[in-house]
Amino acid sequence: MLSDARDIPAGTQLDCDVVIVGAGAGGVPLAHEFLKSSLNVILLESGGFRCESRTQDLYKGQVLAPEHHGPLDKYRRRCFGGTTTVWGGRCAPFDAIDFERRPHVPHSGWPVTRQEMDPFYSRANAYCEAGRYTYEAAEALPHADAQMIPGLQSQDVAQEKIWRFSLPSNFAKLSSEAFKESSNVRIYLHANCTKILTNKEGTHVSGLAVTSLRGNGFTVRAKFYALAAGGLEVTRLMLASRDACPTGIGNGHDLLGRFYSSHITGELGTAAFTPKGGPIIWDYERSHEGVYCRRALSIREETQRREKLLNFRCILSHPPIGNPAHRNAILSSVYLVKRFLIHRIPPEYSKELAGHMTPYKAAIPHIKNVFLRSPALFGFSLKWIRERILPRRKLPSVSLFNKNNVYSLHFDAEQSPNPESRVTLNAEKDALGVNRLCVDWRCSGLDIESVAKSFQLIRRDFQSSGVATIQAEEGSFAERVRNQLGVGSHHIGTTRMAGDPSRGVVDADCRVHGLDNLFVASSSAFATSSFANPTLSIVAFAIRVADHLKRLMR
Repeated sequence: MLSDARDIPAGTQLDCDVVIVGAGAGGVPLAHEFLKSSLNVILLESGGFRCESRTQDLYKGQVLAPEHHGPLDKYRRRCFGGTTTVWGGRCAPFDAIDFERRPHVPHSGWPVTRQEMDPFYSRANAYCEAGRYTYEAAEALPHADAQMIPGLQSQDVAQEKIWRFSLPSNFAKLSSEAFKESSNVRIYLHANCTKILTNKEGTHVSGLAVTSLRGNGFTVRAKFYALAAGGLEVTRLMLASRDACPTGIGNGHDLLGRFYSSHITGELGTAAFTPKGGPIIWDYERSHEGVYCRRALSIREETQRREKLLNFRCILSHPPIGNPAHRNAILSSVYLVKRFLIHRIPPEYSKELAGHMTPYKAAIPHIKNVFLRSPALFGFSLKWIRERILPRRKLPSVSLFNKNNVYSLHFDAEQSPNPESRVTLNAEKDALGVNRLCVDWRCSGLDIESVAKSFQLIRRDFQSSGVATIQAEEGSFAERVRNQLGVGSHHIGTTRMAGDPSRGVVDADCRVHGLDNLFVASSSAFATSSFANPTLSIVAFAIRVADHLKRLMR
């Protein structure tokens, strides 16, 4: 059943077995797992079916390093479906090494393993409509060539891993009909949770204070509570709930809001390939189910341990879109669309594509590229309409063949947990009277040096195998990586998971330490960030929380 919280009379109390805050990548699968069960569930969503400016304004906050981290309201969507309404669909599970305690990675180690998570990842893959749960090229693409780069010989650099791509699936559309017909799951739109209410000891949640922007405050009471409002908003709500705990719920060890991480991403350099034994695989491929896949280079786990590296993936791509020196009308057209229609597109982890980080005058050379080389746009436009606009399963992004076999090396890398990288509350309040966030995102030397070492391994083995020559400014490489630090579209680690409450905010079951009935289903609970964007893992952990709550209710 779907209802509008703006129509609820002020002072009303709603009762249920489980209440979920947030209807995005965590909240929708979590609620969906309870469909047709005997449990009475309420799902609270701050927004409506579309992104609304007054609701989106609630996301605004302070950023201490705006040159490295974008505005807090630009890379999230406060509506039914959350940011899955605009995501790109890229999926990969975290690797086994990501869950391990690694001596060279401070504060690493999860209280769960990848093996324990595999069944939940498999179910999450189905929610994301990403096909069969396998991320090995040989299994996913048995009909294709075995090697991404034929002739590459390396003990350290692997080429067996792939990304899979969702439709991309909008979770609002995915489940709205099932929710409308449900008799046990009630969804309230425009319902903003402003405070978590507890007993005086702060050990048991007794209710949630909820209101719409119309000011009709009401209360929701349940046996169990699950926070799925995203990596930043979950933390903000816990920090703002100070009736029993002056520093916020679950903050007995001053860990709430700390260890804020995202990902390090950018371009490593340009590789001129000299194919040996067959053409390189740079483009998207499709599995037997029709799912788009993309091959990636990675650093083997044993090498990561030996060389003390963070996790890392790299794909072959076109030149960076934001640099007009590529002299390509297609890439410049893409840049202009993304630069000037930034509010209409998925969040982009790229400074060059973030309108607030680049001046308008940067568009002039791109406009020249389009006018001087416009004939190439016609054929591309037909392909884009045929493979991106019309089909339900969409081509994930622009991919361009280079007749000279020259491609950019685009990487996504892990950021190490850092307690000094954190989010706190500032003095300014939003329209509902809740303090806004202040983000102090920090990148460490380990994060930068790990990317540099990974790049050096790839370049060494490319050259020793004779498959490619890489051009890059080695002397200033670390600084180049630092200058590419993105816009902060992945929000991880601020309610981190740990078996010991002195090391984390939630336990192995995602239950907040010290409270018996409050759970977190969000990327904020991740102990480390891995190389992968968090959506698939958010869904997997949300399903795991649902299973745990069912056991508790039984």
